[in-house]
Amino acid sequence: MFTVNVSLASTAEYSSKAAESIKDLNPNAADILITSVITSMVTDLGVVSPTASGLLTFYDGERNTTHTVDGYFVAPKSFNGNDHEEHRISMTYGGHVETCKGGNTFAVPGIYKILDIVYERYASLPLDKLLEYPIKISKEGFKLTQPTKDYFIHSLKPMFMWHEYSKSTLNNVYEDLENGIVKLDKLSDTLNHMSIEGFNDFYIGDISKSIIQTLEIEGGHATADDFVNYQLIEESKFNYQYKNLNLTGHAGPSIGGLMVLKYLNGLTSESDDLEQALKNVYLERQNKYEFFGERLNVINNEISKISQSSSTIQVNTSDENNFHFSITFSSGYGSGVLCKNTGMYFNNSLGEVELNPQGFLGDTRGDRLISNMSPLIIETNDGICTIGSPGADRISSAIAQVLKNFTDGDNWKEAINKPRFHVNSDGGVRAEPGYKNINKDTTVTEPFDMYFGGVCVTGNTNEIFSYGDKRRGNTSWKN
Repeated sequence: MFTVNVSLASTAEYSSKAAESIKDLNPNAADILITSVITSMVTDLGVVSPTASGLLTFYDGERNTTHTVDGYFVAPKSFNGNDHEEHRISMTYGGHVETCKGGNTFAVPGIYKILDIVYERYASLPLDKLLEYPIKISKEGFKLTQPTKDYFIHSLKPMFMWHEYSKSTLNNVYEDLENGIVKLDKLSDTLNHMSIEGFNDFYIGDISKSIIQTLEIEGGHATADDFVNYQLIEESKFNYQYKNLNLTGHAGPSIGGLMVLKYLNGLTSESDDLEQALKNVYLERQNKYEFFGERLNVINNEISKISQSSSTIQVNTSDENNFHFSITFSSGYGSGVLCKNTGMYFNNSLGEVELNPQGFLGDTRGDRLISNMSPLIIETNDGICTIGSPGADRISSAIAQVLKNFTDGDNWKEAINKPRFHVNSDGGVRAEPGYKNINKDTTVTEPFDMYFGGVCVTGNTNEIFSYGDKRRGNTSWKN
């Protein structure tokens, strides 16, 4: 059997193990993407969950076309934005985080709508084969990934141990964070059911019914109508020429890709200083925001406070048939609620305080939430590449830096590994050691600090390649 060469880059440790589990079945890039995404939603507890949402950008090698799919969170139609103040908690994670827990923070996720498109249009293997590894590992058990351990140090007790079923499930790792094993038997059963009934069962089948039943008990807002009526946004995209690169990404309502363009557009032949370009963008934030649209008005003009959560995963895949996928997805910080009938942890995207410092999203009922995610397809003179990163408001600055480094002459590995910086909302600069513009006012971090994202790149330029980022696990794989 002819073997298709495939590459993977991801910030999720178990992604490569998932890819390895099906390598003998001759998978393509779509197959690897699906099994890797599902696996990371099982294993990267707290960082992401099986009720995630995200953005996908991909290149169709048969038609030579680029596409975007927005499957981000939608607020239930009954959500009024003001009913979970009593569930507000503080964590030491990331210096200090305020968020909200509980079933009423659950927003309707779109990850399975995204995966259904990938599966129906491009996958070559049966769904039961693609879900076999995550079904197996959720039943047999797994150790926590390092990002999860880092998060649980701060969040396990306040966020995940208040809920009875969650507490009993995670008690093993609560007692021994380093060596404890997590078993999710019910989630294994749910994934097995999904492997038979398909991804849409999450919205119209037994899985959605079980979730809604739990939400009713836990004070959630989402109804069957919210699940049935969930819609993806397809082909809301931009094309942008930056030097010899043609970039395709999401034009809205997500702002992450537009921020990348804004940063790169600030570079001119007279001023090639990306730090200054970033500072100029933040200076402009008090003025007009027509490139973001009217929705930004509800955010009190605070770009840096949009989707601040670091609880994000990046997965990129490419194959020799010129199919390329870049997906970024998140669950917020997690609600702490574990659905007993499905084994699925609930997201808390309606409880993200940072989304609206003036009142928990205000009146956003039925609206799609805003995100900094920015998965991109890159067309170069040598072929097609993907790029993407987790990292909240650092997503755009991290991607912009890597793209600039690459066009300045670095290869992709060098471009990713170069010292990184970020301009905060107050204009202050935070940077890694070795950054060229460090001065007395610069806050210097540790080398390869996860604060600066985790840029992943794959592609097919003369040969299949993948590069992960040391800042977020450096997970890469090729068959």
